[in-house]
Amino acid sequence: MEAIPESNPLNRSLLEDAWRLFCVYDRTAVVTQRRFLNFRIAILVVGVISTILVIIRSAWDKHLIGLIGLDKPEFSQIFNILSNGFYWLVIIAPITVSVLLAASVKLDRGMNWIILRASAEILKKEIYCYRTLSIYEPKDADMRLAESIQVVSDRLMKTQVNRSGLALDSGLEIGSKELLKAIKNNVCREDTETFSPLTVEQYLGYRLIDQLSWYRRKTVKLDRQWQLLQWSIYVWGGLGTFLAAVQAEIWIAITNAIATAIASFLDFKQLDTTMMAYNQAACNLENLLCWWHALTDEARANPDNIKKLVNSTEKVIQSETSSWVEEMREALSELYKEKEEAESKKN
Repeated sequence: MEAIPESNPLNRSLLEDAWRLFCVYDRTAVVTQRRFLNFRIAILVVGVISTILVIIRSAWDKHLIGLIGLDKPEFSQIFNILSNGFYWLVIIAPITVSVLLAASVKLDRGMNWIILRASAEILKKEIYCYRTLSIYEPKDADMRLAESIQVVSDRLMKTQVNRSGLALDSGLEIGSKELLKAIKNNVCREDTETFSPLTVEQYLGYRLIDQLSWYRRKTVKLDRQWQLLQWSIYVWGGLGTFLAAVQAEIWIAITNAIATAIASFLDFKQLDTTMMAYNQAACNLENLLCWWHALTDEARANPDNIKKLVNSTEKVIQSETSSWVEEMREALSELYKEKEEAESKKN
């Protein structure tokens, strides 16, 4: 393995600052994403429940009362309680949906998650470039990293994230165990020295190959989710056809509502588009790996080729991230546009 020049130690304090800021953005992005997705799921679930309650209420007097025997005099008290309960649920459910729809536009801040994730990934890129290229290009390496951190932070503060709290840096003080733990959750397991320089072979293992493996794992996971959601849509659609065949049309609205909710969630998640981007990025990283291994030993020792490897790898990863950010921006813009139009129609 190539030796690390002893004359070029990394600026540990600067690197700790960079990692700490990355962990703040990363943690905030994770929590914001979870809150946003839970909000979206809650809206879809309450919408489906609202439809179910309306259908049950409409079928209550016609079918269900006689079916379960509540039309008998001895059950009149139970009938009144259940009837009143359904009455209020039918009123409350649509109101809840309207409140959630209004709040979703103003309060869930879905764009924050996307911006924070993009900022965190840019910082990670700069950290790995600093840890690797500073070995071969030591001149002004510290200042370049500091300037990159400033650019990312300034750009982030010019977005709507500036109007929300980044309070997830508790315990992430420089040198703390919490900081080290947060860093370990975002680096290759073999990268035990997160503040040390990386040789080109270490960079290959800790960054390129690790990211390539991550893309492959994610495509398998996303494919399973996509198939599960697609099959769910088909099953509920088929159930609706069956209900129509047995002349139970009144219940078809429920199956349609569930199928529509699943389709809406699937459309927002952009699973098929994300899988395509991940597969393309993985393919590009594999091509880079093959190119590097095809070089002679002399060529692999050439600083120009090392710089090309690192910059090309980071460009592939950053391109995938930028593509994802753009797709999610469009999906969110369309989502919020639909919600605002729905609210304006009600008003």
